[in-house]
Amino acid sequence: MNRFAFGLAFVLALAPGVASAALSVEIGPDIVLVPGQVPTGELFFDLVFHETGPATNEGLFAYDLYLQRSMPGINLVRAEKPDNWVFTSPGASFQEAGPEFSNKPGLIVVEAVGDILGASQDIVGGTKAARVFYTIDPNAGLGYYHIYLDPAGTLFVSGDTGEAIPIDISDPGLVIVWPEPTSMPLLAVAGVGVLAMRRRQA
Repeated sequence: MNRFAFGLAFVLALAPGVASAALSVEIGPDIVLVPGQVPTGELFFDLVFHETGPATNEGLFAYDLYLQRSMPGINLVRAEKPDNWVFTSPGASFQEAGPEFSNKPGLIVVEAVGDILGASQDIVGGTKAARVFYTIDPNAGLGYYHIYLDPAGTLFVSGDTGEAIPIDISDPGLVIVWPEPTSMPLLAVAGVGVLAMRRRQA
């Protein structure tokens, strides 16, 4: 992981700047749970790319993901290469960093590298960066729990330009633990605040 992190920093140092792109990453699906009916098994979020402007070939070479939870109640378990992965070359690699970087259940670090000997990857809308498995504490209190990408560590690098690819990562995964449906009107009102938080969440 040290070697990889230094490698990304070296690439960016050679060609500082920001590559052109119009992309976002959505973490989902969001779920709403009722206390006393919290699943005991593993659930998962997918990290899905969406094109938010004219399609261009970003030339993705590698990326780091720093996945965090907003507070205890959600436990990050592991990250896996998803179906419909963004990298299509069999020479690409995906791995979860060890405990020297990941700090479960609150933080998981992922590193992915495309085919070093092949062409860089065009990011196609609907493809995925990762699948993240998590559990919910059976006695989790009422509230809004987020799984989000930390912008301080999350990085996407273009192999064509050596620059960072600007990707909007402000949309977190959301787990809502809320009372019985009789309280749904309150949930609808609170949902306005959640949407605002989702836009501000980094």
